[in-house]
Amino acid sequence: MKKLFVLRPALLLIIAIGLVLSLKTTANAAPLNMPDGTVFDPIYYADTYPDLKAAFGYNEKDLWAHYDKYGRNEGRACTGNTEAVGTVKVMKDKTLFDATFYANAYPDVVAVFGTNENQLYNHYKKYGKKEGRMAFEGQVVNATAPPKVLTGDAAYYIKINRRACTVTVYSKDESGNYTVPYKAMVCSSGNATPIGSFSMGGSARWLQFEEGTVGQYARRITGHIWFHSVMYYKRSPETLLWGEYNKLGTVCSHGCIRLTEEDAQWIYENCEAGTIIEIYDDPDNPGPLGKPEAPKIDGNDPRRGWDPTDTDPGNPWKATEE
Repeated sequence: MKKLFVLRPALLLIIAIGLVLSLKTTANAAPLNMPDGTVFDPIYYADTYPDLKAAFGYNEKDLWAHYDKYGRNEGRACTGNTEAVGTVKVMKDKTLFDATFYANAYPDVVAVFGTNENQLYNHYKKYGKKEGRMAFEGQVVNATAPPKVLTGDAAYYIKINRRACTVTVYSKDESGNYTVPYKAMVCSSGNATPIGSFSMGGSARWLQFEEGTVGQYARRITGHIWFHSVMYYKRSPETLLWGEYNKLGTVCSHGCIRLTEEDAQWIYENCEAGTIIEIYDDPDNPGPLGKPEAPKIDGNDPRRGWDPTDTDPGNPWKATEE
């Protein structure tokens, strides 16, 4: 009896250590999918960096706050496994990548590389990242630096804040540089909208889309990415997809920049081919002129088939205003 009494504390200690190790292993095997899409393992993060473990222990909230504010920029690894969380996978080099999303978002890549995960990931590493393509849905891509020379022959310079869904048009100052905020527009961008600087291309009074809808006053940004109005069922201004119109100001397009009819027409008529368009991400700052609001359309209103901003003389919204 005495011998058993002496051994009991030791057994309890062993069991307690075993439970701690078990809990630790479980946590490390199930990294967290954070709100911005990052796969984060707090146990791995603490154990990998003793300075952080000394400061925060295994406090999940504090460890994530450190990584989000400092660790990411310092190049610290946030997970040690390659298990899939949702459809986002942590690749061997610690990059987050969603092959399903990438294939769906970029059909031009699939047309060349197919849907093989390794082929898609190799494209992202070699080309996609530099082109501003997103590796997974909801990824915030760092804003690109503006061109070194912010001057040119065009009358305007256009900046699109992809995450804030705002277009800001700049005009020239007395020195001929594009520093004067001239006009702001609310827009809808998409996850497939590329980051970078582009030269405006051709135009189309009505642009036909694959699903059969059309858009007004289109100007090409790059490739299959255009400025255009919200879509219509056919080439007639009273056939607006009003539900899509009410999404202006959100990230919901297939990659193009959707605008009100009035704003699309303004770009169509005032911005020539060769105008520089810069697309960047800054969800917290829409731009120097703020983010305008588009009027909302009531689905029960008989005028719902018209864009309220349309300059067409037959627009019933304009007749009401008068």
